[in-house]
Amino acid sequence: MTEETVALKTPSAALAARIVAWVREFVQFGLVGAMAFVIDAGLFNLFQHGPLGFLAGHPNTANVLSAAIATTFSWIANRLWTYRGRTRDNAAREALLFAFANIGGVLITQFCLFFTHEVLGQHSALADNIAAYVVGFGLGTAFRFTFYHYIVFTGHKNRGAGHDADSGDRTGDDAES
Repeated sequence: MTEETVALKTPSAALAARIVAWVREFVQFGLVGAMAFVIDAGLFNLFQHGPLGFLAGHPNTANVLSAAIATTFSWIANRLWTYRGRTRDNAAREALLFAFANIGGVLITQFCLFFTHEVLGQHSALADNIAAYVVGFGLGTAFRFTFYHYIVFTGHKNRGAGHDADSGDRTGDDAES
């Protein structure tokens, strides 16, 4: 065992290391999310309120299309950067879980748009943007972060016996001992 391994065995050092790792993950997730937000909001407004406005009057359709494009970007960026040490060997399964998490986030945003239009009777560009990109995006982001951390990107995280659920390979600290 190295000194670093022994140092991480103390409760305070282990807690500090976990907090640092969580903060790093949260910041990277936030940066990827910010870029995806710009893509999503920009395309939504272009599709819904832009010069061509080919989806004018169809905020839900515009949101689904813009979110699908932003989601593709987000999966690639999160897989290659934010969670690069925790990706699964089975990328198809990981992508499916990622898509499921993002569908949940989109459904939260869709509900906010629906509520704003159908219950509150607000149909302006400002109302659409507040519903979709303040309330919906905020709630959806909290849902996605939790889902990514605990369900999607867990492939190389040490799990009890040190086995990756997808590959059966030993991973984490146990593999080095």
